[in-house]
This record gives sequence, C-alpha cells and structure tokens, in this order.
Amino acid sequence: MQKPFNKKIIYIAALILVLLIAWLFTGYVRSYLDDEQQTTFFIKKFPSFQMEFTDPFANEGDSPAIADLSTVDRKSLVDYCKYRFGVTSGSDEALDECAKNIPGYLKR
Repeated sequence: MQKPFNKKIIYIAALILVLLIAWLFTGYVRSYLDDEQQTTFFIKKFPSFQMEFTDPFANEGDSPAIADLSTVDRKSLVDYCKYRFGVTSGSDEALDECAKNIPGYLKR
C-alpha cells in the first residue's frame, strides 16, 4: 500500500527542482531611463546562482570606454556579457561587441 505522504514529497521535490532551474537560468539587469529605474529580466546562457547583473552602458548618460572601467566594473561587465550574451572572452574587443548589444530603447 502506497502512502499519500510519498506523493506529497515527490510533488514538493519537483517544485523545488523547477524553482532551482528557474533561479539558475534567470537573470536581471537594472537600467536608468528618464530618472526611472527599470528592471529587465533575461534568460542566462549559462547557469549561475547570481541573479542581478550590472551593465555600465544601461543608462542614458555617456558610456565609459572599456579601457577606463575600474577592475570591479570590468568584472561586472564580463559577468553580464557572459551570462546574458554568451561572450566568454574578457578581451576589450569582445566587451566592445557586447556593449553594442545595449538595449534598443537606450540608444540615441
């Protein structure tokens, strides 16, 4: 005789697995437009527990040059480009290509 308790455990485990997969493959970035903060969700190219990413180009201001980014900002951009666009190289050329993927509503 099978206990209903076992079905509940299976359903809960399946729900936890689905939520874990969603967490691993969902990310977001905040952008600033007209003094408002906007959050854009995206599907990550690689699994990661990190959900919030930073894009120094996601604003209406002048975009900094890749070479002028601090070590921390450059690392944040490398992570964002990897997980959002699948750019696995941290070279200036690869990051320049990634910066060209700025959301359309932010382009002037």
